[in-house]
Amino acid sequence: MSQDNVRVVEAAYEALSQGGLDGFTEYWADDIEWTTMRASWSGKPAGRAYLQELVDLFDDFRTEPIEVTDAPGDLVVLSLRYGGRSKLSGIAVPPEYFAIVLQIRDGMITRGVEYGTREEALEAVGLRQ
Repeated sequence: MSQDNVRVVEAAYEALSQGGLDGFTEYWADDIEWTTMRASWSGKPAGRAYLQELVDLFDDFRTEPIEVTDAPGDLVVLSLRYGGRSKLSGIAVPPEYFAIVLQIRDGMITRGVEYGTREEALEAVGLRQ
């Protein structure tokens, strides 16, 4: 387990908050792979396009990490929420909560797998609550 990996994840989400997708993707390995609850993508260009589509749905899009948990090996569990105001309706969207298991290699995020709950993500890495 490594607190360095936790710091990479914290820095990546701080960069997302401060610098948008450009800052966030600086923490991605070129060969990053991601499995969302709806789709999968590989590589920085595909990931950026996927996230840009999500961001474009909102005015005032924001992502807020809630808890970052060091996990066995090179894994980190991130619990977070995101939200904003729908561009289509103008209505504030209630925050969506979910969790991601992130794999870190050489200080870069190499893989992400999304889960509906923190408990599911913790179980996936062998950390039952």
